[in-house]
Amino acid sequence: MVSGRGGIGESPAQRQPALALHHIHAAHHTTPVLHGVNLTIHPGEIVVLLGPNGAGKSTLCQVAAGQLTPTQGRVTVAGQDVTRQKPTDRSRAGILLAPETRAVFPTLTIDENLTLHLPDNPSREAVYTRFPALAARRTVPAASLSGGEQQLLSLAPLLQHPPDVLIADEPSLGLAPRVADEVFRLLAELRDAGTGLLLVEEKAAEVLGLADTVAYLAQGRVAWSGPREDVRVDRLTEAYLGLAAPEARAEPHPAEEARRP
Repeated sequence: MVSGRGGIGESPAQRQPALALHHIHAAHHTTPVLHGVNLTIHPGEIVVLLGPNGAGKSTLCQVAAGQLTPTQGRVTVAGQDVTRQKPTDRSRAGILLAPETRAVFPTLTIDENLTLHLPDNPSREAVYTRFPALAARRTVPAASLSGGEQQLLSLAPLLQHPPDVLIADEPSLGLAPRVADEVFRLLAELRDAGTGLLLVEEKAAEVLGLADTVAYLAQGRVAWSGPREDVRVDRLTEAYLGLAAPEARAEPHPAEEARRP
């Protein structure tokens, strides 16, 4: 498992948030899903969002990426309110979503897929140098790749032009452990390049070593959030079983602590 911290000089809590959710309420159709969620992602920080199925993790990703407008609350990017901004505008602002499904064109070759994101040959060659398995099969259709190879193909171009924020929804879903580790290494490289990452996972044991900050989502509320070092097994169990009482147990994000006098 990859571990470590981003090396930009300041701790994440000392930098302005790249993306922040402020008291977010959201619903699908008429069904409430999120209930007053606060979450902050700083440059060079990986925030791992954990929680059971149905907790609202994917809904939170949609709100963060602009695919779903909250019923209450605000979304800010570098301090600017983007709550009503379209997903395309949010993407142009440097906020990218890597969904559960692989973002590749299956009938195009590996090289054609990369060319869509990296039209210049030196950038593509840099990807091939970093991922020799892709280089060896650059002329084959993406459909012939395994799920893990398709995930690497969809994420690899980001290393050449790191986004301000990457929202990765279950990036290791269905991957073999070896390939999942390669995906996590790629995400760690993005963090070290200054990207803030919101990493949504259900497999807590496999991603805690990658996290700077951990947040537990239970029944549409952040049951607890704090530094990775403060994670306790009982909190994890509570969050996954939906037993935590958010009003009584919720603790401030490290950035909120830093702002206190």
